[in-house]
Amino acid sequence: MHTQPLALTDKQKLYLAIMVNFMLPLEGMSTDIYLPSLPAINVYFNIDQALAQLTVTAYVTAMGISQLIAGPISDAYGRRPLLFFSVTTQLIAVLGILFSSTIYEMIFFRFLQGAGAAFMMVPARAIINDVFQGHELKKQFNYCTISFALGPIVAPFVGGYLQQYFGWQANFIFILVYISLVILLLLFMYKETQVNKRHFSLHHLWKNYHIILSNQRFLTCALFVGMAWGYGTLFNITGPFIVQNSLHYSAITYGHVALLMGLAYFLGNTSNRILFRYDEDLKTQLALWISFLTVITMLICTQAGILNLLTLIIPTFIIMFLSGFIFPIYVGECLIIFSDLAASANACLFSLIWLMFSGFTLIAILLKAQSLVPLAIAYSTVSIVSILFYYFVLLLITKKFKS
Repeated sequence: MHTQPLALTDKQKLYLAIMVNFMLPLEGMSTDIYLPSLPAINVYFNIDQALAQLTVTAYVTAMGISQLIAGPISDAYGRRPLLFFSVTTQLIAVLGILFSSTIYEMIFFRFLQGAGAAFMMVPARAIINDVFQGHELKKQFNYCTISFALGPIVAPFVGGYLQQYFGWQANFIFILVYISLVILLLLFMYKETQVNKRHFSLHHLWKNYHIILSNQRFLTCALFVGMAWGYGTLFNITGPFIVQNSLHYSAITYGHVALLMGLAYFLGNTSNRILFRYDEDLKTQLALWISFLTVITMLICTQAGILNLLTLIIPTFIIMFLSGFIFPIYVGECLIIFSDLAASANACLFSLIWLMFSGFTLIAILLKAQSLVPLAIAYSTVSIVSILFYYFVLLLITKKFKS
């Protein structure tokens, strides 16, 4: 049964929208802001770079797992209790990170931080559903998409300067201050927006997820989206070490490069909206083959010994643009399948994406990239696998689905 939004004034709705859009960047920011600091963390704890990179894996793994249950819990117990639980968890986790004496403690607290972030993002997005409807709801979701994208785009740029002048702890102090501001907003601006709470049932939860994951169209589109994220993940994990350790640039330079890559992804997403009316298969195939030619060119250049910042920036910018171009197509394809299970489908989709993100971080760690060559090989592998998956799995499932 559809629940009518609360009877709120336009001013109250505006305040709630501002609060939600202030919270949303924190999810991506919590990882991307300290990416320029990974080499410094490596030195600080006197560890192998793989352990520093595992702090990213721990966060995104927790994000992927926790979203599966965050939605139903929020529907059962309300937005406000879960939001306060989540920000408290993140606050404790960040303090734990700042006072960690070993990298293993930091990895544990990063996992806790990721779980807390997931339990904040899900009810935060749900507030928009509680308050708005119709055209206004679509408009607000568009703002939410932009807000979410701002975190990964701006955070490494800010983090590069914080690392350069204050050290890696400054990034987490920044997050600590941000979380504190979120708590103040919740205390003074938010009253419960969920009118009708639902019974929490694990049986009902797993039944919904079984229905969703049994749908071949949903599963193949979700996996394809996860592959599109693979390029960005490989760059995020290996980029700081390549730029700072191999090419001998500063953390600030890496921050600028990461900002450029975030912009590329954002422009790709925007371009797809502009070209919305064009055939999706045609757009996808063009993106796949241009990506393939780009990474092969990068591979040839690196094998020929052309190893410089431009060899990293130009190909990565192109494939990040094309990944951003593909992403909204197949996210939309996944979510329109289950209009009657929208919340569960959304949670399931983004959990799969974050878990694939986690898998790609492990691949990046295994690369032990100290130059552009391993990254170019990894890019090429992802490109080839994506093309094969598209033509021999996704297209076949699509034809079966349409028939």
